[in-house]
Amino acid sequence: MPIRSIPFRENAAKAVRNESLRQAMRYSTDVFMKKRAEGIANLPMEAWREKASAIRTEVLQNLREYLEQFSAAAEKAGAKVHFARDAALARQTMASILTRHAVKKIVKAKSMVTEEIHLNQHLESLGMEVTETDLGEYIVQLAGEKPSHILAPAIHKNRYDIGRLLADKLGVEYSHDPEVLTKVARRALRAKFLAADAGITGGNFAVAETGTIVIFTNEGNGRMVTTLPPLHIAVLTIEKIIPTLSQLGAFSRLLARGATGQPLSSYLSVITGTRKPGEATGAQELHIVFLDNGRFDILEG
Repeated sequence: MPIRSIPFRENAAKAVRNESLRQAMRYSTDVFMKKRAEGIANLPMEAWREKASAIRTEVLQNLREYLEQFSAAAEKAGAKVHFARDAALARQTMASILTRHAVKKIVKAKSMVTEEIHLNQHLESLGMEVTETDLGEYIVQLAGEKPSHILAPAIHKNRYDIGRLLADKLGVEYSHDPEVLTKVARRALRAKFLAADAGITGGNFAVAETGTIVIFTNEGNGRMVTTLPPLHIAVLTIEKIIPTLSQLGAFSRLLARGATGQPLSSYLSVITGTRKPGEATGAQELHIVFLDNGRFDILEG
């Protein structure tokens, strides 16, 4: 897929003239900064960072071995592990799995790596319906836009923008009440979850010791994506590896506080393999795709 130049100066000039956009960004940024400052106050954040950094450095020095360890453990637990050297191979691998299962309807949790490889456009070109289920991602998808922030994809929109968008796209009565808007989106997405043939997620961490993928979310959509459809595909970049499950705490106490100021995200999902006998939820088939896309070149350069 060709890389297109972004007219940054033209876009910036247009954006700063948009008063609604400026107000939305100012408010959201202030809230994020305030909550983060409160969330890390009086905590030994630097010591925690140093501990996590030491773990990550050791992993990067032995990354191929840890990836092999993860692959063996994950496949023992019932998952299938794939390695993609670039974005094209990652798209091809995932499309092949979905096509083999005759998948038509897909629900997705928020994933920046799928944005990196332009996954949605590729799957839609093959006739598959792809629905983003994170509320912010769902909003920008309805608007035909790209996410504008790694934590808050619709940070550039206020409640009036969203109210008009949902009224136009979903045919509901206009409202700018956040609670009403959330309920409208929930009703629309619930039908998508129940009809989905497959779920696609990213992953915050991959535990080499156990073949486990770890996903942090603040909405229940991640749990729905990974437990309702019979097929789950998780795509992660290679540096997401951590050695052991006991080391997850070193990262979980940093991740949410550093991002939103929360002590912990609302949902922490720890997924090892496929649904086991006697379990009521979970994917019947789990594929984990690791993406390189130039990362080994950076590491070894």
